[in-house]
Amino acid sequence: PGAGTGAETMSGPYLVRGHHVDIVPDVIALLGGVLGFLAVRWAVIDFIAKPMQKAMIPDDSKRKDVLKFYKYVWHLLAYVILWIWGLKLMWEAPWSVFKSGDFPSLWRGYPQPAEEKPMLKLFHMAQISWYGHGFIESLLVDKSRSDFLLMLVHHVLAVCLLSGAFWGNAHRVAVAVCVEQDLSDIFMYTSKIIQKAEKIRWMQNKTLHNYLLWQLCIMWWSTRCITLGAIVISCWMIIGPTGLITPFGEGMDPLSMYLILQLCLMWLLQLIWGLGLAKMCWVNLTSGVVHDTWHDGKKETKKK
Repeated sequence: PGAGTGAETMSGPYLVRGHHVDIVPDVIALLGGVLGFLAVRWAVIDFIAKPMQKAMIPDDSKRKDVLKFYKYVWHLLAYVILWIWGLKLMWEAPWSVFKSGDFPSLWRGYPQPAEEKPMLKLFHMAQISWYGHGFIESLLVDKSRSDFLLMLVHHVLAVCLLSGAFWGNAHRVAVAVCVEQDLSDIFMYTSKIIQKAEKIRWMQNKTLHNYLLWQLCIMWWSTRCITLGAIVISCWMIIGPTGLITPFGEGMDPLSMYLILQLCLMWLLQLIWGLGLAKMCWVNLTSGVVHDTWHDGKKETKKK
C-alpha cells in the first residue's frame, strides 16, 4: 500500500495504515524486548545498583526502600539512554520541532509518510517494551505507592498509545512525546537518588533537597503539562478541521479518535501528578517539609 503523504490521504475511515508492521514477528519481538529489559534490570541492579546502595543508603534501610533505590538507579540509566536516542532521532529528522520551531509540524501531513517509519521502528519497539516491562516491575515493587493504580494505567496507556501511533502513521508525535516524558524522568530519578543517599553528607542538605523539589516541579510542568498540552492542542488545530476527530461525524476516523483520546488521557495523568508536585512544593514552602506524596507512600513524611 502507498504511504500516507498528507491531506490527500485524509479520507475518513478508509485511511491506509499499518506500513512496516508485521504483527506476529513484531509481537514476538516486543515480548522478547520486555524479557530483555527485565534481564538487563537484574544485571544493572546486581552490578551497579547494589554497590551504589551499600555506599549511599543506610545499612538498616527497610527492604522496600532498598528496592526503590534499585529502581531509581535502573530507571535513571535507562531513561538517559532512551532520551539521548529519541533526541538524536528528532534532531536529525526534517520534521523536527527543533527545525520548524512549532508543535503543529508534528501533525502536518497526518497520516505521516510511511517511508519515515523504518528509522523510527526500533525506537518505538524499545519504548513499548520498556513500558511493558514497567507494568511488570510496578506489580513487583510499587504496591506501596499511593498512585499505584495510576502507574499501572500509565504503563498500559503508553503501550497502547505508542502501538497505535506507529500503526496509524502518527510516529512523529510518538517520538516527541517520548522525548519530553523521558527528560522529566531523568530529573526525577536523579533527585530521588540524591534524596535517598543518606550516607553522603553533602547530599543531605536542606537547601539542595528544596532546590531539587522545585526544579523537578518546574521541569515536570514544562514538559509533561505544557509541552504535552501544546502537542494535544496542536492536534485539534491541524487535524480537527479535517473531520477525522469529530465525534460521530461523517468523516470520523476511529483510529484517529482513539489516538487523540489516549493522548488526552495521558495529558490528564500528567496534570494529576503535576498538581501533586505543586502541592509538595507548597507544603515545602509553608512548613519546610519534603513530603514525597507519590513515591514514599501514603504515610511517610521525610523532614530535612
